[in-house]
Amino acid sequence: MLAVMTAAILGVGGLYGVVMPLKRASVDVRERLQDAREQSAALKLASMDGAPAKADARPVAAIVETSAAGLGMPIARKRQESDGAFTIWINAVDARALLPWTALLEREAGLGVAGFTTSRLDNGLVEAEVTFARAAR
Repeated sequence: MLAVMTAAILGVGGLYGVVMPLKRASVDVRERLQDAREQSAALKLASMDGAPAKADARPVAAIVETSAAGLGMPIARKRQESDGAFTIWINAVDARALLPWTALLEREAGLGVAGFTTSRLDNGLVEAEVTFARAAR
């Protein structure tokens, strides 16, 4: 009889001490996932609103070099590719400046990033090789 009561107490304790908290956590995670999906969909919709930016008619090299000079982006080396793409090498730049700059060129100049390679340097900066090309529209 004592064994049956102990088993019943352990069963109830296990149910309310383990199973129910896990079930509540599962429901909370599902709700957060649904909220994240809704937010993602709203952000995607908001990013498509408005007229798309008109692509810059200048050569890719001119667009990239002008933009880099305007923002003080230090281009160490550059190469014009045969397909019209333009590759640049930057020796030391803060990633918090590099990534928004590439996004700006994609958004406002109609360029696409065809290749992007970075390496972290000891001083917290990155060196990068970025290839820009006309974005397919």
